[in-house]
Amino acid sequence: MSKFNFLMNAFFVLFYISSIAQPTDSLNSADIATISGLMFEKESDYRLADSSYTEVIQLTNLCDKTQAMQFRILLNKAPDDSTILIFKDIQKGTDLSDPSWLLDYNVIKGPITKNGASQDEIYIVLYNLNFNGGLSPGDYKNLFTVNYGIPDLSHSQKDIKSSIKISHAEASTFEGNAVDIKPTRDEFKIFVKKF
Repeated sequence: MSKFNFLMNAFFVLFYISSIAQPTDSLNSADIATISGLMFEKESDYRLADSSYTEVIQLTNLCDKTQAMQFRILLNKAPDDSTILIFKDIQKGTDLSDPSWLLDYNVIKGPITKNGASQDEIYIVLYNLNFNGGLSPGDYKNLFTVNYGIPDLSHSQKDIKSSIKISHAEASTFEGNAVDIKPTRDEFKIFVKKF
């Protein structure tokens, strides 16, 4: 009888633990729902040298009406980055077409390399002039556009990686209460392929 009880307990533990460890559709849906904050439209992409590009910054799962926000963009600053991206500007996206939204930014350039690129830190501030006229809770698919260039890299013998990162993302309501816009995915990786 004790052997039977032992086997039944072993089967119970085996099936119970294995059912916990198995991914299900509902778990995957929950993972997707946790993506929030300011982030780039894509995680990574391949680009060509000697060209200009535009990337879209989105805001997902905004939980409260937001009157103002500030954040930084770090260009070529990840530990494994090559200094190949040249910042041009950041602009309001189509979700901010109302003229009461004001965007201001300040570029802190690092030393400029031979290819014209540098490790830059861009401080961005966005605010609405209207009394309690902020962004309502929800998702914004085209909040900002970041424009940058990649110089001629014909001397390169291999594929090159760099990135644009979002950091120090903060926002507030009209009353001054904090709104969480920290990105769950803060880096857009750019790979320049050698042809």
